[in-house]
Amino acid sequence: MHAAVLKARGRFEIDRAYPDPRLSPTDLKLRVLFSGICGSDLHEFVAGPLMAPMPSVLGHEFCAEVVEVGAEVRGFDIGDRTVGVIYPSCGRCEFCKRGDFTLCDMRELAVGERNGSFAQFIAAPARQMFLVPPQTPVEEAALIEPSSVACHAIRRSRLELGERVVVMGAGPIGLLITALARRAGADRIAVVEPAENRRRLAITMGADLALDPADEIEGPIMEMTDARGADVVFEASGNPAAFASAERLTCKQGRLMLVAVYEGRRLELHANRVLGNELDVLASFWANDTDFRRAVDLVASRKLDVRPLISERVALDDLQNAFERLASDRGKYAKILVDCNS
Repeated sequence: MHAAVLKARGRFEIDRAYPDPRLSPTDLKLRVLFSGICGSDLHEFVAGPLMAPMPSVLGHEFCAEVVEVGAEVRGFDIGDRTVGVIYPSCGRCEFCKRGDFTLCDMRELAVGERNGSFAQFIAAPARQMFLVPPQTPVEEAALIEPSSVACHAIRRSRLELGERVVVMGAGPIGLLITALARRAGADRIAVVEPAENRRRLAITMGADLALDPADEIEGPIMEMTDARGADVVFEASGNPAAFASAERLTCKQGRLMLVAVYEGRRLELHANRVLGNELDVLASFWANDTDFRRAVDLVASRKLDVRPLISERVALDDLQNAFERLASDRGKYAKILVDCNS
């Protein structure tokens, strides 16, 4: 099969004879229809290896079609469309038993054992796959995985009706968090983002304010929050300077949510401010089965409309160019989708 292999930092090669994935009795073999370029993929391209070995086939945001069903699998048929998590979990630990398979220790070990979705085919555990309604456009279905990440962040934040929210960073995850925070009943939402194009998208997705961090941001946010600070601040930019601002913008007894990957960088935490203001500093890494099911329903029904996020579609052979363009001007794009079987 064809696969895009990240051979070294900043360099993909298209391997036209990459081995087809092997199928276990509990797996599905899937033909990848579209795969989105995630910010974590871009981090690996620019600064890796971080969370994936090198060389490797990246990609984990996908919509795919079932082409083969493992002998022990039930509930899936040839031709079904699915989304989910490629990398196996053990199915036995406390995290797997409650549906948090992305926290299983085995998943970390399995990342290098299976190719990601920048390839024509993948194999994935059936119990980590979720059926997509057949009427859902495949391009939109490819954004179910990042939507599940945003669902998880909202759920972990314990966002309540009428609370005020700040989102640092209007990449795809920040934009999806914005939309879901609005849907969850946030009273006011401010998004902080340097790229003008993404600030416009933030308003489209439900933000009340879209602020440039090059300008003074604390004044407008304090005005929006009646000088209290935000009840919840989502740090979705991966920028240490944004983290420092997020800490200052969180109200007393508020929640500061870390959602971004930081390319191996350390963060400075003002411990006495966190202590004195009784801040809850929380992290949200991926998603679980509840988040995936909610994301499927939201995207399929267009209660979460992901269409504004789709910037362009490229062929697998053009992946290197797409990554180079993203690396040089991240703010120009929201989500680039890769057609892996064109």
